[in-house]
Amino acid sequence: MHHNLLLNTEIDILVLLLVACLAAITFKRIKFPYTVGLVIVGLVLSFLARNIEALEVVNTFRLSEELILFIFVPPLIFESALNMESRLLLRNLSPVLVLAAPGLLISTAIVGAVLAWLTPLSLGQALLFGSLISATDPVAVIALFKELGAPKQLAVLVEGESLFNDATAIVAFNIIFATIVAGEVGRNAIQQGAMAFLISFVGGIIVGAVFGYLMSLTLNLAQENSLVLSTITTITAYAAFLIAEEVFEVSPVMAVVSAGLVIGWYKSNRLEAEVREYVGEFWEYAAFLANSLIFLLVGITASSFRFFEQLSQTQSLLTILGITIVTVLIARAIVVFTLVPLVNLFRESKIPFSYQLVSYWGGLRGAVCLALALSIDREFPNRDLIVILTLGIALFTLLIPGTTIGKLIQTLQLNRPSILDRVGKALAMLIAKKEALKESSNLKTNDYFLPRVAEDFAQKCQQEVEQAKQSLNNLLQELNLSKTEAEQVVWSEALAIEQQVYNELQDQGFISETVLAQLTLMMNLKSDAVQAGNLPPELSTVKPIEVRLGNLLVKLFDGASWIEKIQANLIATEYEYLTFISYGCKQVPLRLRNLVADSGTSETAIENCLSHYEKIRQEKIEQAQAIVKQYPESAIAFQTKITDRVALVSQNQTIERLTSEGVISEAVAVQIGQLIEVE
Repeated sequence: MHHNLLLNTEIDILVLLLVACLAAITFKRIKFPYTVGLVIVGLVLSFLARNIEALEVVNTFRLSEELILFIFVPPLIFESALNMESRLLLRNLSPVLVLAAPGLLISTAIVGAVLAWLTPLSLGQALLFGSLISATDPVAVIALFKELGAPKQLAVLVEGESLFNDATAIVAFNIIFATIVAGEVGRNAIQQGAMAFLISFVGGIIVGAVFGYLMSLTLNLAQENSLVLSTITTITAYAAFLIAEEVFEVSPVMAVVSAGLVIGWYKSNRLEAEVREYVGEFWEYAAFLANSLIFLLVGITASSFRFFEQLSQTQSLLTILGITIVTVLIARAIVVFTLVPLVNLFRESKIPFSYQLVSYWGGLRGAVCLALALSIDREFPNRDLIVILTLGIALFTLLIPGTTIGKLIQTLQLNRPSILDRVGKALAMLIAKKEALKESSNLKTNDYFLPRVAEDFAQKCQQEVEQAKQSLNNLLQELNLSKTEAEQVVWSEALAIEQQVYNELQDQGFISETVLAQLTLMMNLKSDAVQAGNLPPELSTVKPIEVRLGNLLVKLFDGASWIEKIQANLIATEYEYLTFISYGCKQVPLRLRNLVADSGTSETAIENCLSHYEKIRQEKIEQAQAIVKQYPESAIAFQTKITDRVALVSQNQTIERLTSEGVISEAVAVQIGQLIEVE
């Protein structure tokens, strides 16, 4: 039967996905890195395909520059940026940027100089190879970080460097390639190259941020439609790449990074919990697809180039690859162990040597370096050697560091939770057991359960509660917490409760965008203060940039008629902010007492925390009452809005309950919901 190209492509993709799924199941059971395992599977499949006719279709699969850059890179970059904690990234931006830009250029220079001296590559060719091979790909490492529970700061350092150095590598590669083609290397060429690099890098950030913001306005129109939201974010990822590449000719990777960060902020702060979770799962699936296909194809492509056969047949090629591997490792060591300590000199929060070691050994190579190598014209001198060396480095880093990085993390005890995390985990376990004990009392009044069964279950739950209490007490005795550490434990739980209160208000639609940004900033600063041991976390008035800008306009143009509306909005915002803080400060003591009751936590630390929350609550109430006296219309407008929202939330919850119980159909529920929204 004759098959057209589209059908053959469909079959090829289905075969690869089936292999990826089976590999994912297998490698999870044997606890082997999934992405590294896929490379091995690709190598084996390609080898078998040359000897088994039924599998020969496998060797028709091949990675290409267009496939990597235009199909796989946008979703991989976007997913990383979308889920990255922007606050942590900002706090670690200096080491990330230093490693990603100067670090990559230094690595390029070292690799280029050494390989030009010890291999057949000319200086220009060696620098070209150095630029593409210095970009790191942390996909396999980040997946392992999540599995082992490595510190978030470490994950941000490794993943952030990769996001930014991908862009640096592509720009540097293009500049070096253009210089080689032009045949001119001099002061003017270097100056022009530096300017082109800066324009491309910064231009990509601006284009992506602006486009991401514009697309976020589109997202506003479909906040409750998960499918539409996921589709719009997909358009954002690919369109940001294409617009930056084809229209503005700036860094497409940086455009996707900045667009992803903007949409990530929108997702975290503007979407309801269920929709936010759906969009997150959608992009997790998209990243799984892209990673599965790309790592399988890395193995197949390496085998189809007869990589191992060439190495075994040519002793000089094996020697050159050995020299290249050692050079790349040395260059990476010089960059990490020189630049990071230099950055530490100017930072209060130092990056420990253990983080530097993991960052060094976890500098794997993958998709971007292969795409750049494959993009070189076939007529380019030593092009095949550059591709072979790129495949060799990629395979080496995936198969050696990629399979041993987990052991390194465990040896350095970076997978060991912090004191706060360990106490929090034990406390959470106790709370969960207490909740189960409460449910056991309901079984005793349930006619469907025999008294004996209900009683046995209640006794079992009671025993588990006692065991959880004992485990928590044993842990507290083992840790022998200092006064400050005990207070940190209590304050961490209090802040978690306070954040939960604001999240609940956000999900129900009570908090406006401006006040949500203000509360988020406040909680981030309080969390930083507690982590640093500054207790209680005393903060001056926290105001986001839009509030500061509004206040500045009011001061500059006080008395102007058009400024009155801005001033009224600022007053309403301040009243809302004070109201929700006082509400949060009221909820924290109520929940915290239940949380730490019978837990063995310091009573003094608890009382100090609760008294501070009560003090803050009284202060905010007094400030809010002062606004009511001076601007009663603002208070009335806000309280009316809240009562309307309470009614809407209550009605929607009732409709959802009636639908789940089968009292009304989905269609009727939609109709009622539309009527409620109109009212």
